[in-house]
Amino acid sequence: MNKKILKIVVPIILIAAGIIIMKLLISTRPAPSRENGTKDPGILVEVIKAKKQDTEVVINGTGTVKSAREISVIPQVSGLIVYTAPNLVVGGFFKKDDVLFEIEDTDYRLALERAMSSRAKAEYELATIESQAQIARLEWEMLNRNSEIPANPLALYEPQLKNAKAAFASASAQVKQAGLNLNRTKIRAPFNARVRSENIDQGQFVRAGNSVAVLSGTDTAEIAVPLSLDKLRWLQVPRHGESQKGAKASVNVHIGGKEYKWHGHITRSTGEVDPKTRMIKLIIEIQDPYGLNAATHTLPALATGTFVDVHIKGRKLKDVFMIPRSAFRDNSTVWVMDGSDRLIIKKVVPLKIDRDRVIISKGIDDGEMIVMTNISGAADGMKLRPIKQ
Repeated sequence: MNKKILKIVVPIILIAAGIIIMKLLISTRPAPSRENGTKDPGILVEVIKAKKQDTEVVINGTGTVKSAREISVIPQVSGLIVYTAPNLVVGGFFKKDDVLFEIEDTDYRLALERAMSSRAKAEYELATIESQAQIARLEWEMLNRNSEIPANPLALYEPQLKNAKAAFASASAQVKQAGLNLNRTKIRAPFNARVRSENIDQGQFVRAGNSVAVLSGTDTAEIAVPLSLDKLRWLQVPRHGESQKGAKASVNVHIGGKEYKWHGHITRSTGEVDPKTRMIKLIIEIQDPYGLNAATHTLPALATGTFVDVHIKGRKLKDVFMIPRSAFRDNSTVWVMDGSDRLIIKKVVPLKIDRDRVIISKGIDDGEMIVMTNISGAADGMKLRPIKQ
């Protein structure tokens, strides 16, 4: 009986003792300290320092190279081709006044001799009638010294003299014409040129007025660069009649993984806006694109038809800020981090917006930290934490 009581009482005593000890521990435990809340470290952002500086506006464009001068070679006389220059092939080069080809001149030499013979005959007849007219006037004056009757023009050989003078002038003109035709049997290059196309060979008969070749000038190349009207305000474009050169430009071409650069300038605009693109074309001029006039020319030929990148130097701007395009928000604002690492959204005045950068004149101060990182739900006063560079 006693053993049964002990089995019941002992566990109860142990449980009661455990409860008493637990309450004692809880009552003697120090209270945890309360904190004011979790500290906000701020959003991690990349920043750059705004720096006021002077810069030059550069307008970028593209275009295709073409020769500034191009003509069709059309002989002025007909005949058989008896000579063609070795370079009279597509891609051949000629200097000014070099002979391209020659037409058989026998007929034109004979025509010149006939014309000279006719002129000599007309000269003889003119001299004869001049003598007759002089004698007739002397005789009339001796016979009609005191007469008031006017002399008959026919008696004084006046009409005959006019006719003889006209015949001599006509014969002289025929000599000049025959001489011109003879000179035209040799067709020369009118300027430094490259043969773009040709359809002629020795032994071929050509007719006056038919095109036999096309020549492109090699002294100057032109590039038509289409630009929007708002970009013209940054550039110096010569007006009609002005001798002053326009804005400088560089023309870049990538060949075989290497970039080559030519220098030129604006010469004019086309003066009309394309109704489809709403753009106007500026003409960039490049001197000696084939490098024919420079003894130490290191650039490859800037061939007709080459597609090029053009960078035109514009106006110089003073005391402006240049920031990356990615830091320009909503086309009107910039995010700035103040001295307390807080976000400030500032309204700015952009002067020029390019693909990679924006030029700003007003709205930010020198030395301010521009936020580069995109922040979702950005608002004034937002806590920031700059990335330590």
